[in-house]
Amino acid sequence: MVETVQIVYVTDWMIGNHTLSGQDPFAEVLHGFDAHVTIQSHLPEFFDGIDLLILHPMRMNPEIFETISQSKEQNPSIKTVVISSAHGSDLFLKAIDVGVDKYLLKPLLPSAVQKVVERLIRQSLETKQAQKAFKQINLMFGAISKTSLLVRIDEKGVIIEVNDLLCRLLGYQSDFMIGSHWMRFVERRFWIFFRTLVRARIQAGEIYRGIVEIIDSKKQMVTVDSTIYTVLDSRNNIEQVIFIGHDVSEMKRAILDSMKQLIDYDTSLAVIFDHRYEAIMVNRKFLELKGYESFETLLASRDLCSWMLETNEGLQPIVFEKCSLKDGLEVIVKEMKKGHIKGRIISIDPNKTKRYYTVHMSSMMNPLIKNEHYHILYFIDVSDTERLKEEKISDAKLMSVGRLAAAITHEINTPLTYIKGNLELLKWECEEKMEDALEFFKPINEGIERIESIVGSMFEFAGTGKEEMKPCNVHMTLVYALRIVLNRSKHIVPITLNGELFGHKTKYNTDSCLTMGISTRLEQVWIIILNNALDEFEKGALPYYERQLEVLLTCGSDEITIRIADNAGGIPEDKIEGIFDFAVGGEKKKSMGIGLNIAKTIIDKHGGSIHVSNDDQGAVFEIVLKVYKENN
Repeated sequence: MVETVQIVYVTDWMIGNHTLSGQDPFAEVLHGFDAHVTIQSHLPEFFDGIDLLILHPMRMNPEIFETISQSKEQNPSIKTVVISSAHGSDLFLKAIDVGVDKYLLKPLLPSAVQKVVERLIRQSLETKQAQKAFKQINLMFGAISKTSLLVRIDEKGVIIEVNDLLCRLLGYQSDFMIGSHWMRFVERRFWIFFRTLVRARIQAGEIYRGIVEIIDSKKQMVTVDSTIYTVLDSRNNIEQVIFIGHDVSEMKRAILDSMKQLIDYDTSLAVIFDHRYEAIMVNRKFLELKGYESFETLLASRDLCSWMLETNEGLQPIVFEKCSLKDGLEVIVKEMKKGHIKGRIISIDPNKTKRYYTVHMSSMMNPLIKNEHYHILYFIDVSDTERLKEEKISDAKLMSVGRLAAAITHEINTPLTYIKGNLELLKWECEEKMEDALEFFKPINEGIERIESIVGSMFEFAGTGKEEMKPCNVHMTLVYALRIVLNRSKHIVPITLNGELFGHKTKYNTDSCLTMGISTRLEQVWIIILNNALDEFEKGALPYYERQLEVLLTCGSDEITIRIADNAGGIPEDKIEGIFDFAVGGEKKKSMGIGLNIAKTIIDKHGGSIHVSNDDQGAVFEIVLKVYKENN
């Protein structure tokens, strides 16, 4: 709709009793404009709705200036023109003082009046349009303020208006925000972006749409889907910047919740972080590892694992205990990018337990913020695999030692046979010639028998033949295993077998019940359990005379039970459940549970069972095997 300008032309020119307004050349000029023109002889009392007031009095008087002053008070946008033949500096000063827009001195051509009126009409139309736009903007802002976040900013970035919705969201009073630079409330990483790209776009009159994170009074981030545009003046300079936004923090939380579901049931340790290495969340496995119920308590604790790299110089720490999660993530990611973390890294928790992990990182787009990513660091626990490798290597070494032992025992048996034969000849000679020397042969024979016993046990344990299931004497496997460990155990703890002190002269019972199995493998089980018991005794402070290591073999009609019990202090309750998984502890060969996973595997293959418990200040291992029967 085209705006119509309202012009009021007041003239009191008369000759006698006849008005000259109808013959006024200026009136003729005014009628030529596309405007609503009113010609009257009296001054108006009300000025609302008048756009242009032109006064052409016969005589200048104070009432003229008072009328102009009133018009400006009632209608600040009104334009006023005075046409007069009255000259004088006092008149000009009064006209300026009351705000006359144009003072025209006669004699005056109608064309001059036409030019002045054209310019004032144009200004009036611009003012009307500006007022209308201003009203529309205020109406729009009023509607937007009820549902959206609203900020009005001047050309220097200072807040000049903010609505209640945003104040409540951020937790600030409007008086605090008004007069502050708006960047004060914008998250720092957006600063450069807004000062360059966005400023150039809004200066060009474009509208910016995108996500902005603003900071509330508690220093928490609020994610806002924003629209930013400018109000330009007539010279295309920025007059105001309008920021309209919607809180999408709930959407962000929904995205993060879906990401948490993605990682929460992962069996590896997982942590999600942003471009600043700020941890956003960790999965359940991470919390369970440290024993925390929430991510917030984990962050506050700074009680994190220490991480180490394997190098040629040994283990080198890359993340230390009491390091923040942010600093730890930054170090690990940078080491990965440098190529320093190619294989596994090692963590040592507060219990000094060493575990092995491989590290992998993946990224995903932030669906809210363009060109921004979330990163996920996965720590995959490969401790079982790594220890299995070590056990396999140890097993291979043990087999090599067994073969070597078999070769050595074979070589020992040959000269031992010569010694025994020649000793018999020597004994015969002494019986005839030196009867007094016969008493010296007894300890020599005992020594030879002891060598034969040890060599026989080594030869049996070496297992030179093919491993195949066949009936084997369980008591014999126990005796051979005890002979192997006897040289170590005699200085640590006395061992009893079925109530009798075990020694080199102890013989196995040939009538003992049999089981279907591999004798060398069963011997390996007994040696593993016995050596673990000896390890615990060596770590303890119990006097030798109070130490006990008892082996009890019980043969039933269907089952054989082997019970190996010590009083070395027992196994920590939190370790019992996983004692057969892999070795737990520190120094190699001195750790609780070394080889027990192998022992369990062997017993399982034999169709038996193995259980561990604590009893009377010690550990008790109970192994049950099936009795071999001829008709099976």
